[in-house]
Amino acid sequence: MAVLRPERGVAPASPTAWAERVIETDRRAGLLRRPREREGGSGHRCSVDGRPVVVFSSNDYLGLAAHPEVRDAAARAALELGVGSTGSRHLSGGHRGIGELEEELASFLGSATATLAPSGYAANVAVLEALGGPDATILSDAHNHASLIDGCRAARSRVEVYRHLDAAHLEGRLRGVAGRAVIVTDAVFSTDGTAPDLRALDRLARSHGAWLVVDEAHALGTTGPGGRGLAAAQGVGGDHVVRVVTLSKALGSAGGAICGTATLRQLLLQRGRALIFSTALPHPSVAAATAALRLLSARPELVERLGDVARRLRAGLGDAAAPAASPRSPIVAVPTGDAERTMRLDAALWQRGYLVQGLRPPTVPAGSCRLRLVASAVHTDAEVDGVAAAVTDLL
Repeated sequence: MAVLRPERGVAPASPTAWAERVIETDRRAGLLRRPREREGGSGHRCSVDGRPVVVFSSNDYLGLAAHPEVRDAAARAALELGVGSTGSRHLSGGHRGIGELEEELASFLGSATATLAPSGYAANVAVLEALGGPDATILSDAHNHASLIDGCRAARSRVEVYRHLDAAHLEGRLRGVAGRAVIVTDAVFSTDGTAPDLRALDRLARSHGAWLVVDEAHALGTTGPGGRGLAAAQGVGGDHVVRVVTLSKALGSAGGAICGTATLRQLLLQRGRALIFSTALPHPSVAAATAALRLLSARPELVERLGDVARRLRAGLGDAAAPAASPRSPIVAVPTGDAERTMRLDAALWQRGYLVQGLRPPTVPAGSCRLRLVASAVHTDAEVDGVAAAVTDLL
């Protein structure tokens, strides 16, 4: 995204004039954003900007956002308990349902504790605020999510960026660290479905006495035994490992959680400003996430179905699909070139009845625009074959 720098001694005519210049620069670069209006609920079929579509851009991997049991749990909570939680955890927002969900989530993931946050974004910022500080160095994968990048900034730490998925480059960076180190990575990268070798990162963390923070936002419900994430899939754990999950993707609700030791939890409650000073999750979201977690625990076949759908989608796209961590990764990227062409393809797919997201800077690096297709366990074979055919035909 372009940054406009005024000439020395020359001020813009007004604050609004500066804002208009920024927007016009983005428009000329093909980067102007416009939210779409969706009607018909959270299912995989709805209406977007007045056109019926099959949604292939949603993070609702297991189709639980519209599941009857999840909806019923949220409705009952709203009727019986109210809507808002009324305050932060340290004030009046520490409701019993929050603690119960934390216990169930920790048990499901095999973690000592889980601490809820109002969003996955806030969870990532809070954990890096808690672990960071002027005496720490944070080592961050170059393709980490914006929430992790902003967490690095909020931590007031020295930040070293290592090349995407490059453990050898990380090792070299670690050699120059004096003092405490924190390694942070996504488990499944949201724009292309790639994944790190967590075993290699864990070995480095152990040998350098570092924390290892793994954002499992796109791994919970999609990856590992019963959808327990990449750390579980690769057998990575220990007191130095911190896992962040979201409740808004595979669980179809809202919020996030930080999973680790009891000491970590207390540190979060002491130093995680994004958690301490945010209103706690509302009753309907907590109830919905609890119901969704129970469905995931009881029905691991949902994860298997998701993998089958993803494999079919990738096979249908053939060589158009970029490599990912696994053929069963639900995130499938299709490289498209520049921003203008990407958004033309995005619009053409919408006209054919498919909602597929075109990604441009700053979501992805300049020169790496792509279509991002996302499989869901509730997509039918015909829907998958249809969108794959539409994409390959347009390309």
